[in-house]
Amino acid sequence: MIPIDSEIALSFFLRLMLGHVVGDFVLQPYWLVLAKRKGWPGLIIHVGVVTFTTAIIAWDSIPNWWVWIIVLFFIHLFIDQFRTFVFTDNSRGKGLLLLFLDQLAHVISIVFIAWAAAGWIFDSLNMLLDPSAPNQYRMIAYLTGLAILISTAPVLEAEITVAVWAAQGREVTKTIAIGAKDRVLGSAERILGSMIILASFGLLAPLVFLPRLVLMVREGEYREDRTAVTTKVITSFGCALVVSLLLLNVRIPKVIL
Repeated sequence: MIPIDSEIALSFFLRLMLGHVVGDFVLQPYWLVLAKRKGWPGLIIHVGVVTFTTAIIAWDSIPNWWVWIIVLFFIHLFIDQFRTFVFTDNSRGKGLLLLFLDQLAHVISIVFIAWAAAGWIFDSLNMLLDPSAPNQYRMIAYLTGLAILISTAPVLEAEITVAVWAAQGREVTKTIAIGAKDRVLGSAERILGSMIILASFGLLAPLVFLPRLVLMVREGEYREDRTAVTTKVITSFGCALVVSLLLLNVRIPKVIL
């Protein structure tokens, strides 16, 4: 392991995390979700997208960065093949558990790569709280949070809903599509809700989540499936709250126009 400045190591770790969130969620449409569950072609396309996205974000950030991007490709492929060929049973709400374990494995692999490639350690995250630290760290942190609010939260909404259905005796074993309403309106409410919390007006944040709830009620969704509607809105609020709390002590980056 080549000795690398702690600031550069932190930058590399944050770039890996941003690349993962963007590649694994933002750039994974529903057709690719289905394709990667069917076999190697879809799986390799997905892992290729994640790796290529991460390569662009982490480009030349450390010496021999490209070697570790190749390592990332094979580790990500190894982890994801379990969901394609081994853990294929999503009954009884197992999809939520498998999603958690899958993402945990990816985060651990990113931590390992950042440590092995650049000597990154957890303590360096304290730099995000230092006003004098380079602005890029805070920018990457906020971009990662934004990506989570836009594309990770809808996946959580779907998986938690399926898990709650399973607890109620309603089994859904197949992957369910995420509607445009949950993606577009849900993203807007989570982003706005997080901004309100970060601006220290947290008591007003729940009001942001009412429009989608009202729309679902007006369109009859609440009458048809109260569990799904309630679970989605609560999960959406929870994601916005968690992301906001994680970013609360990270000063908003100054963007020069």
